[in-house]
Amino acid sequence: MTAGQVIDAYVEQVVAGLPGPARERADMIAELHSGLLDALDAHRHGGLPDDLAAAAATAEFGEPRVIAATFRSELGARLARRCALTLASTGPVVGLLWTASAMASHIGMPHALPWEEGAPSGSATVVRLLLAALLVTAVGALVTIAVTGRLAARRPGRTRVAPAAAVISGYGAVIVDVTVFSLLAIQLASAPGGLAPVPVAGAAAASVARLLLAWRAAQRCRAALA
Repeated sequence: MTAGQVIDAYVEQVVAGLPGPARERADMIAELHSGLLDALDAHRHGGLPDDLAAAAATAEFGEPRVIAATFRSELGARLARRCALTLASTGPVVGLLWTASAMASHIGMPHALPWEEGAPSGSATVVRLLLAALLVTAVGALVTIAVTGRLAARRPGRTRVAPAAAVISGYGAVIVDVTVFSLLAIQLASAPGGLAPVPVAGAAAASVARLLLAWRAAQRCRAALA
């Protein structure tokens, strides 16, 4: 094998042990490949032939499975931060869309609050679940962002805490959207003619998109914890 083939084979072994989206992995692999090439050149300049220089460069970096484990932890932190930032940015948008839908549907506060007289039956339990899920989602996202920020970059255990918090936040967001659809179903069953079709459809589409996004992100972060 040529020196380039030895380096490529080493990188492929590392890649095989990495989960997550290709874009995130590509940055890490590019750094690894560049570092290996620098080490290769250094050993060449030290007088070693290509084959021995390549072997020395890969040996200097260590076992591919060890490198993969290190990268996997860092990748998990990156995935978690992206998940948290996405949920933090999309949550208010989806919430505003549903609020606009309620206003366009002329659903007043006395009729929207489950503890008020005239509220649809069964809405109280669903709203309590919604509030709890919102709290869990927000706390999980905030914890993830906090432990993956620059000030916490070297904090021990952050690569485990961040994905775990992101998983909780992601599944919390899924529950939020599911409970919102449950409330919508209750409203449709009790007073279907009171809803504004276009705003509700737009808010529902946004919720579905966010639900799928949150589920996929939570699953990726969960895989990074394995």
